[in-house]
Amino acid sequence: MTAFDPHRVARAVREKRTAVGLTQAELAEKAGLAFETISRIESGREPPAIRTAVALADALGLSLDAVIGREVSEPVRPDRMSPDLRRLVTAARSLDAKMVRHLVALTTGLVTSRPSSRPAPLKKSRPKLTTE
Repeated sequence: MTAFDPHRVARAVREKRTAVGLTQAELAEKAGLAFETISRIESGREPPAIRTAVALADALGLSLDAVIGREVSEPVRPDRMSPDLRRLVTAARSLDAKMVRHLVALTTGLVTSRPSSRPAPLKKSRPKLTTE
């Protein structure tokens, strides 16, 4: 687990605010916060309370992770997925939450039970010969 760093939060909020072209006063108004709150957060003197962080995320159109400076990996764009993976993602989106959990359990089991990265070869079944 990464330690919380108020200066990382300060940097993230400041970078996001300037990237969207807002002043501290404009962000404060848009988020329903006091100008002084934005100033203290961006200087690293005061880490935001969860309500404040959510208000900032909403005002900046960002995820809470982005506002607090937590790095998250970018999702894979559909145009960079293999056709099979695209079909799987499309099918998974139509499932309810319970079925998605089952799908995750199934795929996790398949991945962790396979020693190599290559799929296991399919066994060809031969019809049994009976002599009567």
